Amino acid sequence: MERNISRKNLYTNAFLIASLVLILAAVVLCLALPRETVHLAFNSFHSRFLDFLFRGWTLLGSGVGALAIILVTLFFRIRYTLILLAGFAISGISVQLLKHLFFSGAARPVKYFELAGSGADLYLVPGVDLHSWYSFPSGHSATAFALLFGISLILKNNWVRMLALVLAAGVAYSRIYLSQHFLIDVTGGAVIGLLAGYLGWWWINRYNRRWLRQSLPEAIRR
Repeated sequence: MERNISRKNLYTNAFLIASLVLILAAVVLCLALPRETVHLAFNSFHSRFLDFLFRGWTLLGSGVGALAIILVTLFFRIRYTLILLAGFAISGISVQLLKHLFFSGAARPVKYFELAGSGADLYLVPGVDLHSWYSFPSGHSATAFALLFGISLILKNNWVRMLALVLAAGVAYSRIYLSQHFLIDVTGGAVIGLLAGYLGWWWINRYNRRWLRQSLPEAIRR
């Protein structure tokens, strides 16, 4: 019975369903148009407000931002903390292995346009430290999707799940907006994040220990 409930939680998850639709649309766009065309189209929409917004939003996909959220869950249930921590670890390890073993020569947007010699007028957000290599996949996108998909699996409200999706998608878009990644990079990161978030949830839910249902303060008092 518990396994059936878990499967239903997955199959009816609004975060997962909407994410798959967005990923499919992104894959079609990546296949239909050159990456530089897609990136320049996204890059043409900018403003001071968006510069400020996405410089902050992108931090949600950083290691520090993710760990801050994970630590908060210690005051609710240790199980939640371990689910999110497992998803975060799986996504991070997967991304780094792919970056360094298979895609170390993948140029990020600024370096890509520099090597292409296209003379593209790329808008760059002031004050952002731009990287040159290890473009695929996007680690921030993977972290955000792993963390927020894990949260969506913990919480049963589909409105909250959709809010989580907006936050994750915003992190992915911020990486394009800041010219740190191409669309294909954040799409790959989102796929890794979904898989990592699910694996973390599946792995930790295999165990049924009483202390997992407690918060950290409750476990310490006992």
